[in-house]
Amino acid sequence: MIITIFSENRSVKRSVIALNLAAHCALNHRKVLLLDAASPQHALGWDKRRRANGGKTKITVRGIENLRSELENPASYYRSHYPDTIIDADGGDAHNTDAALIAADVLVIPFESSQGYGGEELIQRIETLRLFNPALRVLVVEVQAISAFGAAARTENNPAQAAANKILTATLAETVIHEWIDDRSTFDQGLSLFECEPRNERAIAEIKDLYKEIRRIRVRPLEPAANSLAILHALQRRTEEKELCQVGSDAPCESSASS
Repeated sequence: MIITIFSENRSVKRSVIALNLAAHCALNHRKVLLLDAASPQHALGWDKRRRANGGKTKITVRGIENLRSELENPASYYRSHYPDTIIDADGGDAHNTDAALIAADVLVIPFESSQGYGGEELIQRIETLRLFNPALRVLVVEVQAISAFGAAARTENNPAQAAANKILTATLAETVIHEWIDDRSTFDQGLSLFECEPRNERAIAEIKDLYKEIRRIRVRPLEPAANSLAILHALQRRTEEKELCQVGSDAPCESSASS
């Protein structure tokens, strides 16, 4: 299963979620590949610190640049060798991001309560890439600041709820991920939350619950009408892009995804 954690927010929290999911897989005796497709390369930096500090959790961490073709080929070594691949992507490099989204079985989109809803660009990107990955499952995850712990924030003004309502076939996760005070220090030490002392059992439970939700949504049937409508929107957008290219043929025009 390929899980892409994607947001255009440069917060380190997206990478923290990705590496903790990878650590959870590794600790459950699953070979796991953590791919860094984000421009700040948080995952690669974390892995460097992890190895320098003698980290024992068996996680293979690589940059995505030389593995894009591996992701496209279901029979490739990396696809067949690792039951779980976690990709950390931020949209900073269009080619890396498109490769991460097209290959994904489940796209996880964390929304921090303070960041606001990203609007139509996110929807357009997902719908366009659905042409190349029609079986894509989308799971929107609310990320709350620790000060909001336990707050009943599931309203229409909540950015995670708004995104789940707008993205066709998307599901809002039941699990809420919190920004813990020690997130940054743990990350800076090259540790996952499973290796911290004392253990934050609430944070560990959140990651375990999120992984369970990801596995459930992976096998859940897509709602046919919504999925067909999403693909129709993508086709219409591609047609509009081609028409604009023809009208302005003197200007360079690139599609938002490459096959």
